[in-house]
Amino acid sequence: MVMKKILTLILLFKAVGITHAEIKLPDLGNPADKVLSADDEQRYRQSIKEQMFQYNFVMTDPVVASYIYHLGYQLAAYSDRPEQTFDFYLVPANVINAAAYPGGLVVVYSGLFLETESESELAGVLAHEIAHVNQRHISRMMAKQQKATAPILLGMLAAFAAAQSSSSGDATIAIAASMSALQQQLAINFTRYHEYEADRVGISTLYAAGLNPEGMATFFASLMQKHRVDPRYQLPEYLRTHPLSVNRVTEARNRLNAFPPKAYTESKAYAYIKERLRVLTADEFTNLKEYYLGQLKTETPNTPSQLYGYALYQFKENQYEQALHTLDKIEPDASVKHLVDSLAVEIWAKIDPLQAKQKIDELLKWNSDNDTVLETTAEILLRSKSLDWIDQAIKNIRKLVISQPDNPHFYDLLAIAYYNALKPVQAGNAMARKEHLMGRNYRAVRILRNLKKDEGMDYYQSAEINALIAEYEPLITEKERQAEIAADRGIDKR
Repeated sequence: MVMKKILTLILLFKAVGITHAEIKLPDLGNPADKVLSADDEQRYRQSIKEQMFQYNFVMTDPVVASYIYHLGYQLAAYSDRPEQTFDFYLVPANVINAAAYPGGLVVVYSGLFLETESESELAGVLAHEIAHVNQRHISRMMAKQQKATAPILLGMLAAFAAAQSSSSGDATIAIAASMSALQQQLAINFTRYHEYEADRVGISTLYAAGLNPEGMATFFASLMQKHRVDPRYQLPEYLRTHPLSVNRVTEARNRLNAFPPKAYTESKAYAYIKERLRVLTADEFTNLKEYYLGQLKTETPNTPSQLYGYALYQFKENQYEQALHTLDKIEPDASVKHLVDSLAVEIWAKIDPLQAKQKIDELLKWNSDNDTVLETTAEILLRSKSLDWIDQAIKNIRKLVISQPDNPHFYDLLAIAYYNALKPVQAGNAMARKEHLMGRNYRAVRILRNLKKDEGMDYYQSAEINALIAEYEPLITEKERQAEIAADRGIDKR
């Protein structure tokens, strides 16, 4: 548990900060660029993203990941910089926090998601973090402090991964103490001005995106109410990295007067995703059965999202027939029917694979471009020994790769699918692309060079591999080369 908490803390290092409470920083431009240019920001974003995937900090559940991705981009499209590229990831950890990193990386923790009461509250947090990115607050803070401390963040991820594999409890305690000291030294919290600015810009984004702008203020007020300051207890990370005050909450509410009233729409998927997240991130101390059965003090829960969560819990407990019976009680709205049907397919795959395949075909017929359905069904099809089923999985995953070409998880799935389809060249190609996206270009080139030894390659496959080698090889750093060579020698010695 200690290690889990330590690992989650690392993502809170949003680079640097200053200790002055109220300073109006200069407008975007040269002062920030002196420390982090736009290109630098993208490099840091890519480096942090690579390490998040390397150490499995990203939740890749297709339902949850898709929801966060689409909600994030719904907001980003209506922000003041819609051209800015973003990554939106959820970290499965019981931490009440969210973070923005240089270049457009936004991270939300499952603990914060479960703390929200509506989609607008969750969207308020995302809009706030999007504003931090678009206003380039991190670069502006670094420009003020004149310290390029972002590399520390990158090294800390690796240090924590190493500590996780260590058998010494002292190592984790020492790193935790070092992190605490480093956090105080760098003063990473955003200034009060930055927070007010992110609130103001974020509320405008919420309104423009069709979500209730009051969501940001209600969530802030709820956090303050639930987590009153008490010297005996630690505040949740969100309150430490995003300091709140009564004045700030009041100002957020007052800003609502500037917006003409209109109807707000929230996705019905929010409640389903929240219950799915509750089940998938529950620890051994959480009694989910008691939670669901006690929701309305009846024998079984009867709201659609709670029924969905209860069915998922039953599925995870291998209670397949009971899970299907629970799902049968749901009359889902058309917008979330694919979520219920996808869970039903997962359950049928455990009971009767042929019946599951029929349901998969029906599901894909009506949801041919839905990324949640594509990935869920692909993962089921990949378990089959039928090459026809695996070919369908490949078609699904290729659609996902086209829609999100920078997502290494999808290339990982594609490599597995091609391997199961007995297509080693295509499998190696996909694996090399994944390694490239993970920042491991030495490995990517090595995989590609090994593929060139395959005498069964056709002209087009050979040309594609040569093109990838030419693209990836110049990106190999000497540090990476030496690290890989040392690792190979270590393996040979053993």
